[in-house]
Amino acid sequence: MTKKPHQKRMGLWWTLTSDTPKLHFDERRIAAFLFVLMLSAALITTTPTSPGATNLFRIGTGGLTGVYFPIGKLIAEGLTDTGTGGVPGYIGVAQNSAGSIENVRTVIAGEIEAGLVQADIAAWAFHAEQVFSGNEDARALRAVASLYPEKFQIVTRRDADIHSISNLRGKKISIDEIGSGTLAVMRIVLNAHGLSENDLQPVYLKPVFTYDKMVKGDLQGFAMMAGAPMKAVTELSDIGIALIPVAPDKARTISAQYPYLVPGTIPANVYEGVPETPTIQVHALLVVSAAMPETLVYRVTKALWSERIRALLRSGHSQGQSITLETALDGLSLPLHTGAEKYYRERDMLP
Repeated sequence: MTKKPHQKRMGLWWTLTSDTPKLHFDERRIAAFLFVLMLSAALITTTPTSPGATNLFRIGTGGLTGVYFPIGKLIAEGLTDTGTGGVPGYIGVAQNSAGSIENVRTVIAGEIEAGLVQADIAAWAFHAEQVFSGNEDARALRAVASLYPEKFQIVTRRDADIHSISNLRGKKISIDEIGSGTLAVMRIVLNAHGLSENDLQPVYLKPVFTYDKMVKGDLQGFAMMAGAPMKAVTELSDIGIALIPVAPDKARTISAQYPYLVPGTIPANVYEGVPETPTIQVHALLVVSAAMPETLVYRVTKALWSERIRALLRSGHSQGQSITLETALDGLSLPLHTGAEKYYRERDMLP
């Protein structure tokens, strides 16, 4: 069977082409393979680091070189039942994905338990509008917490001589995958400048797949809505990069139409040698389905703000330092799940 290279399904990538050698198995080899697989599964479910854990708590994240994935991975680690911490009976799993829009759809479909989602995308889902127009099931999305502000970042090669969004016309720019929150915001930003993606030479790749193309000059830039700094940018420091600003007046115009996209800045030297850059930002939310049991969401929320997970976040990623209980309700664009509400009321954070 022939499949196109780099097809994706539920966070797994494979490359099969007509040139891939055919594999021939006899019954004994199949039986041996299945025995090893079953033995491995048994070892995983009885690992000392997750005693009694029999359920997966899957968190939809984003691309491997963005911020959603490492943050989601740290949260998943902290949620895993160790006998002395985590959510009893659960193993946390971080799944890479196309991003916010895909995460909403898979949470609502019950394919994952939670997802990291931009506040603006979450609002679209709850109100069944924009890309979720007519999707009444999406109204079941609920918030657990606001995590941190994401910055819209248009990253270009410095030698591409791109100084404004208008200069992107005719340039080969990656604007992220279909199903990503980045692509949705890029379209909004371009429209505010009288452009569309058709005015570019658009490429639809996650930043993890842009590195070689940026280094070789096959791409002049890429866009990403993420916390700053992000690995996809810092690893390009040797070739010389620039950040393209979203001018404050344009940011205010965008915010007037899309209230959860607000003016923001990327501080100077977040990326070495890059000055402070105005942009737009939005909060990253941890979301679940309203159908998830209240007791489970209460335990997840309590674990999220435990010293265990907060320590993991502080030490595991620079963006983790800005994830605090004090800002857990900032920028929420949809109702809290009742389990999360219960936790915040106990902490006197809600009336």
